[in-house]
Amino acid sequence: MKIPGVTTVAVLLSSLTMVGCDNTQVSNSQEEPQTSAEQIVTQMSPREKIGQVLMLDVRNWGKNAAGEPEGVTVLPTELAKAINDYRLGSVILFRENFINTPQSYQLIQDLQKASYQLPLLISTDQEGGYVTRLREGTEMPGNMALAATRDANMAQHVGEVHGSELNALGVNINFAPVVDINTNQNNPVIGVRSFSSDIALVNEMSGAYIKGLQQNSVLATAKHFPGHGNVETDSHFGLPLVPYTESEWRQNDLLPFKYVIEQGIDAVITAHIIVPALDDTKVVSKKDGTEIGLPATLSKKIITGILRDELKFKGLIFTDAMDMGAITENFGANEAVEMALMAGSDVIVMPVHIWDQQGIEQLEDLYQYLETQYYKNPEFASRLQEAATRVVQTKLAKKIATTNSQHTLEFAQSVVASPAHKRDEQKVAERAVTLIKNDNLLPYSLNAQNNVLVISDENTRNDIIRSELQNIASQLENREITVSSLAYKLDQQTVPTTLEESIQANDLVIMVTYNLKTKGHAAQQTIDKARELGVPLVVISSRNPYDIAYLDNVTANLAIYGITGFDVTNNNRNSLEANIRAGIRTLFKNDAAPLLFNVPSGKLPVDIKSPEGEIIYPFGHGLTY
Repeated sequence: MKIPGVTTVAVLLSSLTMVGCDNTQVSNSQEEPQTSAEQIVTQMSPREKIGQVLMLDVRNWGKNAAGEPEGVTVLPTELAKAINDYRLGSVILFRENFINTPQSYQLIQDLQKASYQLPLLISTDQEGGYVTRLREGTEMPGNMALAATRDANMAQHVGEVHGSELNALGVNINFAPVVDINTNQNNPVIGVRSFSSDIALVNEMSGAYIKGLQQNSVLATAKHFPGHGNVETDSHFGLPLVPYTESEWRQNDLLPFKYVIEQGIDAVITAHIIVPALDDTKVVSKKDGTEIGLPATLSKKIITGILRDELKFKGLIFTDAMDMGAITENFGANEAVEMALMAGSDVIVMPVHIWDQQGIEQLEDLYQYLETQYYKNPEFASRLQEAATRVVQTKLAKKIATTNSQHTLEFAQSVVASPAHKRDEQKVAERAVTLIKNDNLLPYSLNAQNNVLVISDENTRNDIIRSELQNIASQLENREITVSSLAYKLDQQTVPTTLEESIQANDLVIMVTYNLKTKGHAAQQTIDKARELGVPLVVISSRNPYDIAYLDNVTANLAIYGITGFDVTNNNRNSLEANIRAGIRTLFKNDAAPLLFNVPSGKLPVDIKSPEGEIIYPFGHGLTY
C-alpha cells in the first residue's frame, strides 16, 4: 500500500533534519526540537501520525516446520515492507530477536533501514534479573539484588553496563527501571523486579540506575504508573485491583514516580491496573458483560490528570503491552487503542501482532478505525497530533540515529558481554547475597570427601549448582565434592520415595526453594526428614526472599534474589547463573587455608512477614560471618 500525503513531509524532513542535510541543519533542528517536530507532524497524513504512535513487536514471522511461531532473527522482507508502508515509528524487541551480537546488531541495522524518513524508536526490556532480553549480554542480578547491596554507585554502574550494551547494538530505549514499591509479599508479577518496599531505597537505586543508562544515550523508562506493587493478580493474565485509598497511594506508590520525574526520567509506562481511589469509572467488560473498573492505562483522570497535569511530566508516555490479558479480555483491540490515546498515552505498545499476513490485515483494520475516528472526532485528531509531535520531538531532542547504529559491529562485540561486564555482574551478585538465618551451620567446612545432595524444582537448576560445586572443589587442594540431586515440586505435597535414602547418603543438603506461598508442603517435609536423620540442610530462597516465612525449623537460609529469568509473555526461560554461583559460593569455607569464597553482606530490601502478617525479619536485616 502507499500512504498519501508524504511528499511535503519528505521535503521538510530533508530540509530540517533527516536525509541529505548538512550538520548545521541537523544541529538547528535538534536545538529546536519542539518547533521542528510541530512543523514535521503538521505536514503528516493521519496515517503517518498513527504510525508514529504505534510500537509493534517483531518477535515472530510465520511458523516453523513444527507449526510453532518462527522467531525473527533476520528481518523478513514482508516485515520490512510493513514497517515502511505503515510509516511505523517504533518497535520493541524480545528474547527471540537477540541470539548473539552480530545477528542482533544486523537486525537492528536492517530495522532502521526499513524505516521511512524518521528513525525508529527501538526498545527492549533489559531490567536485569527476572526480566532480561539479550541472550548474549550482561544480565545483572536484578533490582532487588541491587538494593540488597545498598550501593548506589553499583546501581549506577549496572545502568551504565546495560546502557552501553544496548547503545552498542542500536537499542535506544530501555523499558527500565521498575520503580514499583513491592509492598505486597504475595505480588505475583513484581517481586524481585522491584528494588524494595522502602520508598527512600527505591528512589536512591532507581535514580542511580537511570543516570547510568542516560549516560549511554539510552532513554530510561519508569514503570508501571500509577504503581503495580500492591496487587495480587498478574496483569498479563487478569485485571489487578489496587486497594489503596487516595491518601495511601499518595504516601506510597506515587512518590517514586514523582522522584524520577524530578530527576529527568525520559519516559513512563502505564499499568493495566484498577485504582478505584484515583478513578472509580465503571465500564462493561466484553468478556462476560459484567461491570468492571477502568484500567489506569485507559484512564484520562490518571494518565492526563495526574501524570501530565499534576506531576508535570513532559516526556513520553507508553502503554504497557496492549496484548496483555487485562486489556484483551475486557476491551476490543481497536477501541482500547483509541481509549489509551484519549487517556493521554503517546505510544501504544503492541496493539496487534504482526506475526503473519493476517496480523498485517489486523494492522490495516486498526489504521482504518483510527483514521475514521480522526475525521469524526476533532478531540481525537488533536490528541493524535499531540502524541505524534511528542514522539518526533523526542527523536530530534535525543538525537536518535537516522539510519544505522552509530557504532560498528566490532565495537558492539567489544562491549556486549565483555569480560569486564561479566566480572561486574558476578560482583553484584555476590554483594547481594543475604544471610537471613544461620544457626552455626554456615560457612560449611568441607572435608577431604564430601557428599552433597541438591534439591530444587528443576534438573536445570540442579545441574548449574552441581557445576559450581565442582568448580569450588577444583579450587581447593585435597577436597572432593560428589553431587547427587533430586527435582520435585517443593510447593506441592509429594516427595520422592527415595528422599530418605538420598538424604541419609549425604553429608549436606542444599534445598533451593522458589516463591513458596503456604505451609505444609514438600519443602517442609524435606526439612523435617533431614532434621530427623541428623543431616544439615541449608535453604536457598532463589527468587523472592520471603520463603522462610512459610518454613519451620530452618537451620540456615540465604536469599539470592533470582535464579530464573522469565519472559511471561511467552514462557521463555533462562538461568541467572551469576546469582546461583554467588549463592553457592557463600556456603563454604576451607579450614586448611582460611578461604571464604564469598562473605554474605546483603541486607533485606523488604520486610519478611509471617502468614499472619507479623514482621519476622525486618527491612535491613542481614547476617554475616
